[in-house]
Amino acid sequence: MAQWNHETDSCSFGTIDIGRVVDMEDGAFPAAMLYPDATPEAIKALSHRFGPMHINPESLELYLSFHAYVIKTEHHTILVDACVGNGKDRPGREMWTNRSGPFLDNLARQGVTPEDIDFVMCTHLHADHVGWNTKQVNGEWVPTFANAQYLFAEREYKFWEECQAKSDDPIMYGSHADSVLPVMKSGQAKLIDGAHEIATGLNTEPAYGHTPGNMVLHVSEAAKTHAVICGDVMHHPVQLAHPEWSTCFCEDAQKSRATRTGLLDRLTAATRSFSRRIFNHRAMGLSRGTAQAFG
Repeated sequence: MAQWNHETDSCSFGTIDIGRVVDMEDGAFPAAMLYPDATPEAIKALSHRFGPMHINPESLELYLSFHAYVIKTEHHTILVDACVGNGKDRPGREMWTNRSGPFLDNLARQGVTPEDIDFVMCTHLHADHVGWNTKQVNGEWVPTFANAQYLFAEREYKFWEECQAKSDDPIMYGSHADSVLPVMKSGQAKLIDGAHEIATGLNTEPAYGHTPGNMVLHVSEAAKTHAVICGDVMHHPVQLAHPEWSTCFCEDAQKSRATRTGLLDRLTAATRSFSRRIFNHRAMGLSRGTAQAFG
């Protein structure tokens, strides 16, 4: 079974390398806001279980990390989710506004330049998953990854397109306008079904609930090792203990819960690794460990 290397913030199996690319970490969110079904007593108990890396023992705030994964195969380099981005106006999200973060430097630490990226796969189109899709050049937002094909779920894109058509104000804190539409305009975007083969061993799967078109990505090689990049199916390790908790950001809490518990059940029945995009710091879960975590 592949193990996460905490020094390089990556893991390898066969010819596949998966590395974590941090945009920002240690974002603190009140537990009661993030998980409406959580109680202070439950969070307090979990703070002892998961420790101060994930839960502030005094305030009981939950720490989140916003990062991407870069996957290198023999033939392709794929970026999964594009985080928050730099220099973007995000009314109502001060921590995301007009940032100057180290994302591209951290990408370089994984041995990858923006020009190396063949595919950018967005698990969904929330603002913290699309920010680095674009950068500003001469006052215009243009694709950051000039040689990449961007993969958006068609169901997801159409949902937000309809939401914007019904609203006079920019949706998704403005990210739809500055981080999604410029990619569509460039011709680099491809709208895909929820179940889509990107290349051999790289397959998306519908994971609806958090958003209407949310997806996960399966990464495998010769059926020997199988990793799953989960997007926002889970936001924080507390959901390993309480997979029934959905966040306040989920469009359909009931469907999100069903997707999450179903995925975890499958993972515990197989020897698979799963990686969580928002778990704080170098979070890499193993399915058999996960069974102990929430069983």
